[in-house]
Amino acid sequence: MNNEHQPTKENELDHILKAGMEPMDKEVEDTTPSEEWFQQFVLQQQKDIKAGLKRDLILFLLIAGCLLLLLSLTLLKQPMLFLLLQGAVFIGGAAFASLVFFKQVKKI
Repeated sequence: MNNEHQPTKENELDHILKAGMEPMDKEVEDTTPSEEWFQQFVLQQQKDIKAGLKRDLILFLLIAGCLLLLLSLTLLKQPMLFLLLQGAVFIGGAAFASLVFFKQVKKI
């Protein structure tokens, strides 16, 4: 007996859902953008990426140049300060690397 009523309930539910969705289907346009739009979108994304890469490269070169200038001036004018800086950077880098390593070991 339940099997006879099941298809009827499904049909009713299907009919109710279709009736409820009709107003929304009329309001929403179901169109696909043209190929030209996609090409323009891709070209714009590529331009944005290239501009970002250029900005990052210029920033990197400026910072690297400043650091090299400071290190060379320190090396030429005050060699003892240069050696102290090198030692501090080495110790700081080793400490940072060991902290990161031990943090990863604890997560596992």
